[in-house]
Amino acid sequence: MNTIALRRLGLLAALVATIGLASVAAPAHAQNGPDAESILKGLASLPPAEREKALVEGAKKEGKVVWYTVDAPKTNEILADTFAKKYPFIEVQFIRAKSRSIVDRITNETRAGRYIFDLATTSTETFYMYPVEEVFAQYTSPAKDAIPPSRKGDRWASAFIFIRTLGYNTNLVKPEEVPKSWEDLLDPKWKGKIMFDESSLDEVATLYRKWGKEKTTEYLDKLGKSGNLQIQRGRNTTSQLLAAGEAPLGVTIYAYELEQLKQKQAPVEWALIDPSPGALQMMSIGRHAPHPYSAALLYDFTLGPDGQKMYADMNRLPANPQVKSKSPRTDEAANDPRFVVETPEGARSSTADALKLLDDKILKVVLERRQ
Repeated sequence: MNTIALRRLGLLAALVATIGLASVAAPAHAQNGPDAESILKGLASLPPAEREKALVEGAKKEGKVVWYTVDAPKTNEILADTFAKKYPFIEVQFIRAKSRSIVDRITNETRAGRYIFDLATTSTETFYMYPVEEVFAQYTSPAKDAIPPSRKGDRWASAFIFIRTLGYNTNLVKPEEVPKSWEDLLDPKWKGKIMFDESSLDEVATLYRKWGKEKTTEYLDKLGKSGNLQIQRGRNTTSQLLAAGEAPLGVTIYAYELEQLKQKQAPVEWALIDPSPGALQMMSIGRHAPHPYSAALLYDFTLGPDGQKMYADMNRLPANPQVKSKSPRTDEAANDPRFVVETPEGARSSTADALKLLDDKILKVVLERRQ
């Protein structure tokens, strides 16, 4: 079977499996697993200095923290090195995958009563694919205080916000030719020239919530059949291909990656289209995290001044609005009315429909055109 077809089946299987799990009681042995939530709640009433001391003492005994993350290897490396300067006794182990692959992994581990991860990266669209209360711990962190309510919840907080945007190669596209809306992507002149990441659930869901099901379905049907799309796997790969001139446009690219390429003199630029989705980089501590003290320290670090500055230095948009990114354009984009950021609660009702539309109207159609 074609690899795209296999991945399509995997996305739908993950959704079906995790929605099913949400309605099934945890296995008996899961109830006897470590309860990080209770441990962390016991620290909530301590004064800041005593709380930090208790976390450090507990973390020294644990010695490591395991993070299931979607971030790029270089970002993980920078985070681990920066964190190690403050807490050298904690080894940070990353397991990197796509967000829906992480959903599938955690789902299977929870069913089996196996507790491996301490921290997990979730996304706006995938958060409620989990049985949230069983999988993630409530955690009241003082580092959350500076994060706006729209960027945090009782079982999650956003470390930074991805700006997904339209990227273009400046050698191949003139400024006046740059598409300004999703409808502009239907122009026949872009036949086979628009790169589109296969995991663009946030984009489809954003259109769904803004336009409604009927208009979104009609539009995606046209886009999928237009022949304009090149399906790619990985936004970093798409950015690199764009810089190399493999295609003139990429419609689901991270602005920060293009900013980094521009610093290296690559012929790339980015622009917002209406609407441009923002993706929360959400973190949650495992309800049964085997290293809860280390997890809490890493969680607090990423939301605190050191972690927020680290992300800003990498051209990310920090969750703390008081910390500015290195790129003024990034901060400006955050306040642009075309830029849309949804909470997982707001996205909850549209995820299943959006995933089906992505599968049926884009991925399936492109696959069939290749055959």
